[in-house]
Amino acid sequence: YLVWDKGQADFVRRAVGVDAKVEMVGPIWFSDSAVEQPCLPLRTVAVFDVQPVRNSFYQALALDFDLYTPAVVNKFLLDITDALFNIDCYAAHKRKREIGRQSHPQFRLTLKLLERSERYLAIDPELSAISLIQKSEAVISMPFTSTALLGREANKPSVYYDPFCLLDKDDPAAHGILIVQGPIDLGKWLANNLADKISEA
Repeated sequence: YLVWDKGQADFVRRAVGVDAKVEMVGPIWFSDSAVEQPCLPLRTVAVFDVQPVRNSFYQALALDFDLYTPAVVNKFLLDITDALFNIDCYAAHKRKREIGRQSHPQFRLTLKLLERSERYLAIDPELSAISLIQKSEAVISMPFTSTALLGREANKPSVYYDPFCLLDKDDPAAHGILIVQGPIDLGKWLANNLADKISEA
């Protein structure tokens, strides 16, 4: 088994057995596309969510959808964009993939609202996450997506944001990446990690 880090190695050994042959190789890159990297303004933060789908999708598969509901994902995006706009920064939001009308209607409405701001940048889902991260000042990811790990690997300030404080701060799924909870702590994290960029505004 090729894994990114010790957290994944421990998970595999728990699932498969202690005799599993596991090798830690660092980030395993995803495929890229021919989508052209947009020219991003200074003071841009990459934002990665998990877009909620229609309720019927979860119900058909009997999936637990407590975390990736429209209420949670919408607050995730709105808290982040509010915090960034307040300090004259930009939010470069990349969805994982284009799923059209399978995405939840409330989520689509939130995107339309955000698109009214010139400081919200909708990034083509086909663009590779690492390409966006490399051009950004920091990375904010929804728990527990791999983009937070890619941000750390690229030496960018990288954090998970939990808008409703639903998670344990020491959750092993975070792989040692900070889980920021609630808009107040999010604002403090941004101030601490973007202080130089904010002062240049």
